[in-house]
Amino acid sequence: MHYIPYINLPSPHHFGDLRQWLPVVLRGEKPDFFDTNAANQNLAKSRQVRNVDITPVPVDCELSSWSSWTVCDPCQKKRYRHAYLLRPSQFHGELCDYSDKEVEDCVTSRPCRKVQCEGFVCAQTGRCVNRRLLCNGDNDCGDQSDEANCRRIYKKCQHGMEQYWAIGNLASGINLFTNTLEGPVLDHRYYGGGCSPHYILNTKFRKPYNVEGYTPQTQGNYQFALTEYESYSDFESNVTEKETSKSSFKFGFKIISKFEFGFKEDSNKGRHYISRLKRFSHTKSKFLHARSVLEVAHYKLKSRNLMLHYEFLQRVKSLPLEYSYGEYRDLLRDFGTHFITEAVLGGIYEYTLIMNKDIMEQGDYTFDNISACVGKQFQIGGAISKVYLKLGVSEKKCNDILNEIKDRNKRNTMVEDLVVLVRGGTSEYITTLAYRELPTAELMREWGDAVQYNPAIIQIKAEPLYELVTAADFAYSSTVKQNIKKTLEEFQMEVSSCHCAPCQGNGVPVLKGSRCDCICPAGFQGIACEITHRKDIPIDGKWSCWSDWSACSGGHKTRQRQCNNPLPQKGGRPCSGPASETLNC
Repeated sequence: MHYIPYINLPSPHHFGDLRQWLPVVLRGEKPDFFDTNAANQNLAKSRQVRNVDITPVPVDCELSSWSSWTVCDPCQKKRYRHAYLLRPSQFHGELCDYSDKEVEDCVTSRPCRKVQCEGFVCAQTGRCVNRRLLCNGDNDCGDQSDEANCRRIYKKCQHGMEQYWAIGNLASGINLFTNTLEGPVLDHRYYGGGCSPHYILNTKFRKPYNVEGYTPQTQGNYQFALTEYESYSDFESNVTEKETSKSSFKFGFKIISKFEFGFKEDSNKGRHYISRLKRFSHTKSKFLHARSVLEVAHYKLKSRNLMLHYEFLQRVKSLPLEYSYGEYRDLLRDFGTHFITEAVLGGIYEYTLIMNKDIMEQGDYTFDNISACVGKQFQIGGAISKVYLKLGVSEKKCNDILNEIKDRNKRNTMVEDLVVLVRGGTSEYITTLAYRELPTAELMREWGDAVQYNPAIIQIKAEPLYELVTAADFAYSSTVKQNIKKTLEEFQMEVSSCHCAPCQGNGVPVLKGSRCDCICPAGFQGIACEITHRKDIPIDGKWSCWSDWSACSGGHKTRQRQCNNPLPQKGGRPCSGPASETLNC
């Protein structure tokens, strides 16, 4: 891997933030973003395909037997039992189309303790709010009961103010095992009576009660970092794995520093991105990767006394006190595993050029030639005939390289593919950027302006969901907190794609609910990626599931996994990462 110095584009008047990941792959005709199999079929047209392995045998979904019933919960007057997913369905096997938990009414004489509210108890949400917030014109309860039966409304805020960009997403729980935003866990529409305006770009914003800081970033130069990768494995470990990574946290699930929030592997966009790049996993290809990041705002949550969203509050209050994995698992499914404590909002533009090493050498092109020509296009986006000599490459050679990018559909071209990934901004500018062989400075400025009002969460720091369970809101907070912590450990194992049977042709297995699917590299088809024209494909190894933790001995416990799902074959790469883990206990 070889790094190239930053190249600066002129700065915009102001930037934007991003709301979504949008990977877009360019290869001649407009791709179907919502059907990876269709894209793969197009690549296979006019080619004879064959089965590289035996036709996959359907795998039926299997659940464990029912757990025993819990004791009757004194607050819910119900008892619970659950089942675990033992084996997901795959290759058109039978689905588990029945519930993995059961609940029934029961009778108990055990008392139910509740948190005492010294303020006003909201009628429907059960929230406890200070009485000074009654009849102030704000919906502090979330159900308007604090504004009911008022003789007079004393409005705290007389003038309308905007909400911070992306504040709704920042209030959501996140599932860090799947990189998805889930249901709301914090109420960022609650202001606690606060009404001081916060000005950003001449716009007045009202700061939510839970937010410690929302700081705009205006330093503002577009910077493209160009990096050369000599092989797919080098590119995958430095780029692809970061984009699609699902966090694999150790016991406790604490996160010390900020990290990049990737996109969901099983989304239509994620499938398309993976499919295109995976095609080059065992080819003589080189990768030129350009990346530009716009930071719009930095967000920080208060450290304590947070106002929970009423849906999350009621859901946690409805949990049984005796541990029942089924009920607590549903909490994580609906509200995620963590909540965001700090975030960077902004936009990311990524451009990956994939080149055939042999044709490069035949044409006497070097990586430096291509980087120089493409890099200059990123810098000024216009005619650059006067600067070619400074690049150490002729004008004709640069023009040939740029023409190769435009003509990449043709057979036997040096440029094999072009992948563009855009996060943030509006769909209009995202689509326009996606279909440009090279971005112009003007287009990047327009995208940056759109990013300002459509922020994406590009980096986060997060805490486990159980940290929101405190004695201020819940009578049995320590018990519920420990139960959620235990559920996280079991949930991580149950939702892992290690339960899936291997896909063929280096396809990527993904677990969605109780079903496994294969994301096939471009040029492969079939439910197991078993149909292709390619021969003797090296198969990379993948990890099996972790074993259970050993018993605690000498203050330590261990677990292991094996690189046999599948084993490396035909010169494929071994698994990356540790085969065992040891933790204190």
